[in-house]
Amino acid sequence: MHNLRYFIFLIVVSCGGGTSLVLDDESSSNNSIFQYVYIPPTGKSNENCVSKSTNVTWQEDFTNSELDNSKWSYDEGCNNNGGGCNGNNEYQNYTANDKENLFIENGLLKIQPIYEINTGSDNVTQSFTSAKIMTKEKFAIEVNSRVTACFRVPEGTGLWPAIWMLPFDNTPWPSGGEIDLLEAKGRSYPVDGLPDQSTIVSSAVHFGTEWPDHRYIVNEFNSSIDNSFQDYFYSVTLIFLQDKIDIYIDDETSPHLSIDPFIYPLNQYNYPFNKEYYLILNVAVGGNFDGGRVEPSEICNDPNCSNFNEDPDTKRFIVDWIEYEKLD
Repeated sequence: MHNLRYFIFLIVVSCGGGTSLVLDDESSSNNSIFQYVYIPPTGKSNENCVSKSTNVTWQEDFTNSELDNSKWSYDEGCNNNGGGCNGNNEYQNYTANDKENLFIENGLLKIQPIYEINTGSDNVTQSFTSAKIMTKEKFAIEVNSRVTACFRVPEGTGLWPAIWMLPFDNTPWPSGGEIDLLEAKGRSYPVDGLPDQSTIVSSAVHFGTEWPDHRYIVNEFNSSIDNSFQDYFYSVTLIFLQDKIDIYIDDETSPHLSIDPFIYPLNQYNYPFNKEYYLILNVAVGGNFDGGRVEPSEICNDPNCSNFNEDPDTKRFIVDWIEYEKLD
């Protein structure tokens, strides 16, 4: 979710649903102190999502009508840190505890960007509002753990939903690292030679020293046209180990993104990921992720999303559940 300046994107199309990083024999090694083999649960809890586990440390089912403030807090405003709003020249102000942008309905967390003029908490006026929640200073994701979330992404050019993590000790970015479990673009049609994004999600890690020395490694996962991320629920799973990060979609037995200290160009830096992180859920609008493209007519224009009253959920980032498990 941070400003993307250097592009390290090494892929080969696979026979399955995703893409794989291309590494030579010396560039990657599994040197984890703790080994863990991901065995997806059998059955489905919500369309494509893996079934829930019975062995969890913490889970969020969104069964209460209010967000659990013992685990979650809100970000607010534009947060211009020198790279435009939220570091990516985004077009939204985040609102705090505003049920127009974030609410729980029928056991589902829903984040709804709205096309409306808003002056945020940092006195910046933007054309959109949205929501961003995080476990910062409240709940840490530890090394040697698993995080799984069951989600559906919104449709609308300019919408940018994400599930990601930053250092719990607030180490400055990018030296502290960033783990993006999931990012997606809302654009559902090809433009400027770029494909329809409804069947594509990506995962990434970010690292570096001090800005602008920033690098990242990213990889995509592709669904079938008839089973897009905008139409169906999917799950993303992070296996977060000492010296090892693996990210899976649904019940895939191979990660679409696998990271260790020996992968290039991460092997040119201190490996930052062996520490606690906090979890973030948000939907940005516009910004650098899809080249600044945004189409206001494809986004809710009021709290009731009355311009899409037949199915307003198509314009919302929906999270069914989240699980966190410490691995022994």
